[in-house]
Amino acid sequence: MRMNVIKRSGSVEPFNPAKIERKTRWACQGLDIDPEKVMENTVLGIRHNMPTSEIGRAQAAAAADMISVDCQDATFLAARYLLADLYKEVTGEHGYGHLADYIHKAVALELLDDRLGKLFDLKRLNIALQPNRDLQFTYLGLQTVADRYLIREPAQAGSGTQPIIELPQHFFMRVAMGLALLEDNPTERAIEFYETLSSFDFMSSTPTLFNSGTRHSQMSSCYLNTVADNLSADESEESNRYASIYGTLDECARLSKFAGGIGTDWTRVRSAGDPIKSTNGKSSGVVPYLKVQNDTAVAVNQGGKRNGAIAAYLETWHPDLYDFLELKKNSGDNLRRTYELFPANWIPDLFMKRVQANDPSVMWSFFSPAEFPELHELYGAAFEARYVELEQAGRFRFQKPVLEVWRKMVQMLFETGNPWMTWKDECNRRNPQDHVGVIHGSNLCTEITLNTSDDETAVCNLGSVNLARHLTNAAEGKVVLDSRKLRKTIRTAMRMLDNVIDLNFYPSFRARNANLRHRPVGLGVMGYTEALVACGVHWESKLHLLMADVWFEAISYFAIEASSDLAAERGAYTSYKGSKWDRGIFPIDTARDQAATMNWTPLREKVAKQGMRNSNTMAIAPTATISNIVGTTPCIEPIFKRTFTEGNLSGSFMVVDPSLKYGRPDLCLESFEVDQIWVIDSAARRQKWIDQAQSVNIFAKAGVKGKDLSAIYLRAWERGLKTTYYLRPQTNKVKESAPEPAATPEPEVQFCSISSPDCESCQ
Repeated sequence: MRMNVIKRSGSVEPFNPAKIERKTRWACQGLDIDPEKVMENTVLGIRHNMPTSEIGRAQAAAAADMISVDCQDATFLAARYLLADLYKEVTGEHGYGHLADYIHKAVALELLDDRLGKLFDLKRLNIALQPNRDLQFTYLGLQTVADRYLIREPAQAGSGTQPIIELPQHFFMRVAMGLALLEDNPTERAIEFYETLSSFDFMSSTPTLFNSGTRHSQMSSCYLNTVADNLSADESEESNRYASIYGTLDECARLSKFAGGIGTDWTRVRSAGDPIKSTNGKSSGVVPYLKVQNDTAVAVNQGGKRNGAIAAYLETWHPDLYDFLELKKNSGDNLRRTYELFPANWIPDLFMKRVQANDPSVMWSFFSPAEFPELHELYGAAFEARYVELEQAGRFRFQKPVLEVWRKMVQMLFETGNPWMTWKDECNRRNPQDHVGVIHGSNLCTEITLNTSDDETAVCNLGSVNLARHLTNAAEGKVVLDSRKLRKTIRTAMRMLDNVIDLNFYPSFRARNANLRHRPVGLGVMGYTEALVACGVHWESKLHLLMADVWFEAISYFAIEASSDLAAERGAYTSYKGSKWDRGIFPIDTARDQAATMNWTPLREKVAKQGMRNSNTMAIAPTATISNIVGTTPCIEPIFKRTFTEGNLSGSFMVVDPSLKYGRPDLCLESFEVDQIWVIDSAARRQKWIDQAQSVNIFAKAGVKGKDLSAIYLRAWERGLKTTYYLRPQTNKVKESAPEPAATPEPEVQFCSISSPDCESCQ
């Protein structure tokens, strides 16, 4: 039977196998794949009167079916078929049109900032484009970019279609141009930024990729705010607008609309039963307001691009703690559950010391935040002294055995993935900005540790260096980190991150105030595990710990150096005077282990002379999406699965972990195969050098015991981690994309005590 195909124009023509063959031979160039086999698989999927647009998807699906550990190149083949379809959709051709045509069209559609068409030499930028870099994409990476990041025409009422008008290299150039708008030579800087992004050496965070160069360029990743203990504020002065419960909820909605992840400190809000003087009534506590915040995250879903994401933090001495711990429990009153919110414990050292003592008779006291607001602002020895003073005076609301409280915290974490364990005192003890405030919580992914107040909502801009792209061959065939290239990438990356601060669209005035005053950024990494495998290093080895130490010393050094050199060029950040930097105290100087290998004296002298452009320089974010874009392992984690299944409109396909391409499966340990001691200890080595924190997931094997979980988190605190992220119990269901945790079963153990040797369920 003769087959016809329907072209995009609607015309019908006979199916021509020669076109399939030409496209297949182009797609297979340089890959270890037999084009004849690919063509056989493709033709089987062609049917009579099939639209040509569907033929492209059929080719991609056929190639995706070939992806396996033994045929890893098939992911690039499938990506090239998808790429050919994108070219056809956007330009009607088999490649790129001129950058200027795209920019002017997008500006006319009011999608991009009109300065992109005025301030740049578009001819030079077009020459600088590297379309061949499209061939670097894996199938999952290109699919991610096409589905979520490429600019589309505005949605029309009654129409569900939004045609793509941006191709991948135009996308990277648009982001680069948006970040170079205020540079003295924007064209030169845009080329520098484009080179760094399109080479996959560094990738900006999702909000920057979404919004750089657009008319509402909210490019920051994370916001941290605090809730004052009053219902609504006096709005006669704008500075009071958000200093209330509903003011902060309004701010959260505004921040979420423009793709910001949020961490909110709720500790100051009075607990259930506390008196309300104005009505002579009693407070209903924190939980009802958390329910409103939960529903805000659902309603304001980051501009329709991804789900709203908000974390709530509460200190361990707050009387509503037990209700807070159960916010994501699968049973109980739904009105007191917040399944779209991500609660986190903000734990003082005094609590951990009492847990560590492992004495069933030791109590933990709960205090009214309305009656003793100073506990919220104190940390370390000052907090401990005031807490014990109030406790001895009997001023607490009630007490519980500290081991019972800890048991409840660990049990809820196991059951629901929340609340996360984060540590107030370590965050504040090592805070570079201890002279101007207090850290009251972290962010959605627990890597940001910045001050908050009624006047300031902390903001952080993120991006990650791809460590797997910074390796070089050394003598005797050894693979090592290329420090020269790493320094060059970090200098460009830090400039890009600093530029975000001045270019950013700020949804709230107190976010703007904080960011312009302190200018924090969060340089992170991805491709950590891929780099370890490429270097022949086993996760569970002392060599790994040494590598973590050495690598992150270099990253810290280069990031601080870059920020100081930016200060020499642009001026130090406003609140620099009196900071730890100004006092000559670097992150390593507050670490528990201060061993170093580099010569830090010249850098200390440079900072003393030039200052710092940014109050904070480093934070290790999860990178779940951007690591997919560049085809590497996420952040600093062991691989989750060697292979897993991903789905799209064309069906399901296999994803092979990129570490396997080095032919060392013995080094590619899955996360649940790694003893979590190595996860904690390597995180501790990295934390030495990081002025903020890192997203550290804990992976609990099936059948985990209560004493094991207790030991893991005690070790994390003892080793100086500032925060941890999800506890991920081992299940059959795999969900790859943070921030949502995988579904978790009911606990397999009863937490009847923490570490009693006489308890069967703790063995």
